[in-house]
Amino acid sequence: MQNKNLPVTIDSKLIWNDTGINLVAGQEYHFQATGQWTDWTITCNADGYESPNFFLKLCEGLRRMPNSPWFSLIGSIDKDQDSLFLIGTNKQFIAPKTGRLYCFANDVIIAYGNNRDSIQLTVTSLT
Repeated sequence: MQNKNLPVTIDSKLIWNDTGINLVAGQEYHFQATGQWTDWTITCNADGYESPNFFLKLCEGLRRMPNSPWFSLIGSIDKDQDSLFLIGTNKQFIAPKTGRLYCFANDVIIAYGNNRDSIQLTVTSLT
């Protein structure tokens, strides 16, 4: 694994953030995210936020990972939609396959233009 224990910047404006980290199938990892980012006017950490109004509640199904909170930190292996997983601020994870870790803020795919700020993600191999 490259970048062991070095924080990687995850930009909320990017649809895919290439972390430069390659995960290995069967290995366990610890993810820790710090900082805050902003979705239009709502600032939160990597755990995201629940819909504060009726309009956002109607749009929840349009999020890239519909069952995870708005603006929560999401990971993917090789940009594969089937490998999406919630990271949030703190996560232990066993990689189901080998590949590059990509991350993003959970938002509607056409709504990244009003996003601001970034968080720092540290990935540590536990095995």
